[in-house]
Amino acid sequence: MSSKRPRVDAPSPSMPSPSRLLQLPAELREEVWILAVTAWVPESAVKTSSVRILQRTPIRLDRFNRPLPSALTRVSRQLRHETLHLYYQYNQFELWRPLFWINDWTFSTLIDWLGQLGPKMEWLNDIVLMYKHESELDHEIEEALWEMGFAFSQPGVISNRCELSEFEQSHQALGLPRHFGRKTRDRWLAAAP
Repeated sequence: MSSKRPRVDAPSPSMPSPSRLLQLPAELREEVWILAVTAWVPESAVKTSSVRILQRTPIRLDRFNRPLPSALTRVSRQLRHETLHLYYQYNQFELWRPLFWINDWTFSTLIDWLGQLGPKMEWLNDIVLMYKHESELDHEIEEALWEMGFAFSQPGVISNRCELSEFEQSHQALGLPRHFGRKTRDRWLAAAP
């Protein structure tokens, strides 16, 4: 008498097994997604041997650097639906402040980026506009953006921070004039053979 075992079919490659992560309750998945789509760097001030402490880092956008949202937002339609808004809500974005005395702001990184976001702009919570001189703050940027059709879902999304290069910072700290240490065109021409 032969004993027959039930036949177990191997999973087919066309039918992937469901992810156990996607079987978690939505509240727990959201906590995982927030940690996954937020930009993190190791905290340099804390030196421990066994535990690495992370801190959030801003995402800097400029003319040449436009990072894409986390790769997790491009895995599937379900994950995109669950994670894309979290990427924009929980990250801080740094951009250079548009110069208000230039009449055409269409070349501004901020305007270009907000235009590309379209309706996703309502998810933004933290934009830091960097500037070099106090005179750049004379113009109210949120009001100007509203007039251009870029209205945020809540007030106070935009903050400002002075950002100077190390060269500019050292000159300010030492009280030196801005031209100090720069080679002028005349010196350069005089040194040429």
